[in-house]
Amino acid sequence: MSGFPFDAVLFDLDGTLVATDSFWPDVARVATLRVFRERGISRPVPGAAEWMAMVGLPLEQAFEAAFGDLDGASRSALLTACAEAGHAQLDRHGATLLAGVEETLTELAARGVRLGIASNCAPEYLELMLTRAGLERWIEEGRCLASPGVRDKADMVEDLLHTFGTRSAVMVGDRAGDRDAAWANGLPHVHIPRGYCGGGDDGVEAEAVLAGMEELVPACMARARTLRDLGERLDGARRVVVTGLPFAGRSGLAEELAAVLVEARSSPVEVLGVEPEAAGAALAGADALVLVSAQTAVLERRARGRRVGLGPVERLVEELPGAQRSLDRLQGEGAARILHVDNSNALAPRLR
Repeated sequence: MSGFPFDAVLFDLDGTLVATDSFWPDVARVATLRVFRERGISRPVPGAAEWMAMVGLPLEQAFEAAFGDLDGASRSALLTACAEAGHAQLDRHGATLLAGVEETLTELAARGVRLGIASNCAPEYLELMLTRAGLERWIEEGRCLASPGVRDKADMVEDLLHTFGTRSAVMVGDRAGDRDAAWANGLPHVHIPRGYCGGGDDGVEAEAVLAGMEELVPACMARARTLRDLGERLDGARRVVVTGLPFAGRSGLAEELAAVLVEARSSPVEVLGVEPEAAGAALAGADALVLVSAQTAVLERRARGRRVGLGPVERLVEELPGAQRSLDRLQGEGAARILHVDNSNALAPRLR
């Protein structure tokens, strides 16, 4: 199977792949009652919603927020007891994958997509999830807070991209921290709200928000359909120049478009992803121009007092010798010669 528009998919673990609510609140509650009894602590024990609000956060951070009234030694003993209870439960009984996870991972693996995990967990927990939950059948690489050179989840994502040797990837998670890690690495984020994380994470801004894991592959394939549409509009073009605003994704789009055009044709085709300053010279022998913009890039330019419009066209015409003649020539050859792609939604860009 082929045609998937990304080389890799990276996943959060708890609440994204694994039904953490099936074991964590119960084992944490039992361990907490034991530590409270041993240390003579009298305070309410968190409920299931409070325990699940900790999921996806570094445990030290989560326990400091939830048990800030306890002294450091008691809080440390409580964290250790809860973590050990969770590990023991996983070791004895394994863990339940969330609905749609097994089918989705199987399909992605069959398509040759590289699969990785980035989780704010301990290495022992990650290893148990890979082995006892059976995720090692599909997951090639996993990163956690104890992985070498890792300070946070953004570092995990960066290291996975380096290991897989690609920038063509999407991050899937259920918390705002997953989105932040994705965006820190310039990746689109797919958000799957679970309703039990708290902190407003069910309203996370993302490139796609899905009801469940079964919607992941169709959501990603929307980009493949757009790329095919773009390729059809460029039918016959032998040299295509792709340019756009900084950080709008012009280089990635150029690589994806080149792959689509090469696969669809028997004749050679050249796709150049260039900065606006270099587009004037590149246009001299070009058959088509693709302009890439993104809402975030447009807003950032506007905030800095820079002109926006279509950006690249303005700069090409005003700053580069001969650019107007090249644009006039392309426009005279037909509407398909100059296209604008709004890459705001990296999963399903709009074509104008």
